[in-house]
Amino acid sequence: MAKYADELWELMQDEKTHVYMCGLKGMESGMADCFGPIAEKAGKDWAEFAKAMKKADRYHVEVY
Repeated sequence: MAKYADELWELMQDEKTHVYMCGLKGMESGMADCFGPIAEKAGKDWAEFAKAMKKADRYHVEVY
């Protein structure tokens, strides 16, 4: 994911893009580690961006 973070971030700006993450609970923090700095460069806060995506039913997380 980190290798393609810039491209993935660009895709996430499209309201048609959905993110699905499934795995161990600790994996979600990896999303913040990966996209936090990119969001910051774009003038956005990753936590708020992810929250907005969840509210729009575009960010789906299944953790165990």
